[in-house]
Amino acid sequence: MLRTKRFIFGKTITASPGLTLLELMVSLVIVSILALGSVMIFNNSSAKVRGAIFNILADINLARSEAVNRNLDVLVDFTLDSVQGYQLCHDTDSDNDCSNEAAEDIIKEVKFSEEVKFYDCTFAPPYPADGPTKTPSGTGLAGKNGLIFGGPNYISMQPDGSSSDNGSIIVYSPAQGKPLEIKGSPYAAVISSAATGRVRVMRWQQDIGWSKK
Repeated sequence: MLRTKRFIFGKTITASPGLTLLELMVSLVIVSILALGSVMIFNNSSAKVRGAIFNILADINLARSEAVNRNLDVLVDFTLDSVQGYQLCHDTDSDNDCSNEAAEDIIKEVKFSEEVKFYDCTFAPPYPADGPTKTPSGTGLAGKNGLIFGGPNYISMQPDGSSSDNGSIIVYSPAQGKPLEIKGSPYAAVISSAATGRVRVMRWQQDIGWSKK
């Protein structure tokens, strides 16, 4: 960038003419690369699965906190008709679902994006040691739909900080047009102990097994 000198009232002032065309082009290229990277990350299915499981982690902890603070059972209900997702609610009628609760008793509702699904798995709390087992629907496996709880579609967080059961919620991203094929590694939100109600995130990789995140 060229600089020019001007003399005003006997003082020398250095002025800059601004960006050159080359500098402007380089700046635009850098901005374009950053924007493209952001779009790719946002559209990455594995990133969406990871985001979904950490949201589940936060929401189970929210339910636990609400149960302790309000001295009431708070349900995390993973039944949203044909939409995959879950609701947090005060289960005022003790029927173990949030479908018929009043609006003021619904704490939160979350719907998964199309890239995120529950992963079918056999019953093995708190999580299947050999990894999840994807199977076609209708096989009658206990704990299918990625929910390994006694429920099996809900967990209840209780006023003493405990949960109704131990187990896990496993989510994954299916291959396009092939819902029984995995695209990326499944993640699980795991409650190892019902007595503590504490939840952690784990990731399944075929060659490594489960690892904490």
